[in-house]
Amino acid sequence: MSAPLVLIHGLFQMLDGLDAEKQLAPRPVLIPDLPGYGRNREAVEVSLPAAVDYVHSTILAAGFSGAHVVGHSIGGAVAVLLARRYPEVVRSVINVEGNFTLKDAFWSRRIAEMGASDAESLLDADRTDPAGWLSRAGIDPTAERIALATLGLNAQPPSTVQRMARSVVAITAEPAYLEDVRVVLDRGVPFHLFAGERSLAGWDVPAFVAERARSMTVQPGVGHMMMLENALEFFRLVAGLLPPE
Repeated sequence: MSAPLVLIHGLFQMLDGLDAEKQLAPRPVLIPDLPGYGRNREAVEVSLPAAVDYVHSTILAAGFSGAHVVGHSIGGAVAVLLARRYPEVVRSVINVEGNFTLKDAFWSRRIAEMGASDAESLLDADRTDPAGWLSRAGIDPTAERIALATLGLNAQPPSTVQRMARSVVAITAEPAYLEDVRVVLDRGVPFHLFAGERSLAGWDVPAFVAERARSMTVQPGVGHMMMLENALEFFRLVAGLLPPE
């Protein structure tokens, strides 16, 4: 049985509705809702460690012993910590503009520092104006993208976003996090970097990671939310980084 591709979403669940299973067929695809998100929004603990354990259990529950892991934004941090804690299940990591330092957590830091009511008001405003949210991200708000953004912005309550943001800030602020990245690289896990052309310059990839990564893929003409801008190209490029089945 082919090792599946596990797609780990970012601060917002923006991976549903993209037809990933069809685009990546015949390879199996798993898209777990992290604790606090989507079908898993009633989870008690919402944090990066809880997300790591949940992805691990999802892989095993689906009957697989290992998987290739793609992590977008904070999902990149989940992928790193998964490979650190459960190395036996991670065949490769594709880090899609994942968090390495607090410079990458600018949005998480902003939300983490807010009071609960302020964060809820901010995120509710985005949910009621998905076209504006897309425009502020530099994305042309076509009808299809508005539909996808609406789905993603409503896939989690504001409380989940803030709790996850605070966990991201707390963990990536510690030197131990980059040491975890070093351990993963030292183990020889194939580690790929993936960025959007417009957002690459703002990604704070440590020099030792850039030097030791197996590859750096830049998707042309897109920014941080590249899967919303051009899902077909995103999945085509991701598939090209996987070993033959």
